[in-house]
Amino acid sequence: MGTPSIPVVGVNSYASVRWSAIFAGWIVATGVATLMYVAGLAFGFSVFDPYNAAPSAKGVGIGTAIWIVLTWIVSSFLGGMFASWFDGNADQTVGTLHGVGVWGLAVTATVLFVTLSATHASQSGAAAGAAGATDAAAHYAAMAMWVVFLSILLALIAAAAGGWLGAGHIHRVYHMRRYETGSRTA
Repeated sequence: MGTPSIPVVGVNSYASVRWSAIFAGWIVATGVATLMYVAGLAFGFSVFDPYNAAPSAKGVGIGTAIWIVLTWIVSSFLGGMFASWFDGNADQTVGTLHGVGVWGLAVTATVLFVTLSATHASQSGAAAGAAGATDAAAHYAAMAMWVVFLSILLALIAAAAGGWLGAGHIHRVYHMRRYETGSRTA
C-alpha cells in the first residue's frame, strides 16, 4: 500500500492587480479632474478684469498654475482610492499599486492628448507663419514645464497614498463587519 498523495497548493506571492479597477479609478480621476478644471475656468473668467488686463492676467496665470497642481493631486488621490475600493482587496501594497496604475494611465493619456493637440497646433501655426520666440516666452515655457513636473510628481504620491488608504479602509470595514456578526476567528 502506498502513501496517500497530498495535493500541492501553489501560493501566489506576487501582487495581483485588477486592470478593471485601475480603469474604473482612472475614469473617476478623469471625472474629478474635468469637474475641477471647469470650476477653475469659471473662477478664472469671473475674476479676470479686461480693463486692468496686465495685473489681472498675472494673477490668473499664478492661480492657474496652483489650480493645475491641486487638480492633479486631488483627482489622482481619489482615482487611486476608488481603484483600491473597486478591487476590494484589503492588501495595502496592492492598493498602492492600483493607485500608481491609475496615475500611470492618467499621465499616458494626458501625454497622448497633449501631443496630438500640440501637433495640430504646430501645423496650424506653421501655416500662419512663425514669430520668433522671445526671452519672456522661453521663461514662461520653462515655468510651465516646472508646473507640469510638480503636478505629475505630486500626483504620483497622491495616487499611491489614495490606493494605500483605500485598501486600509477596506481592511477596517471587513474586520468591523466580522466583529459585528460575531465571527471573530482568524
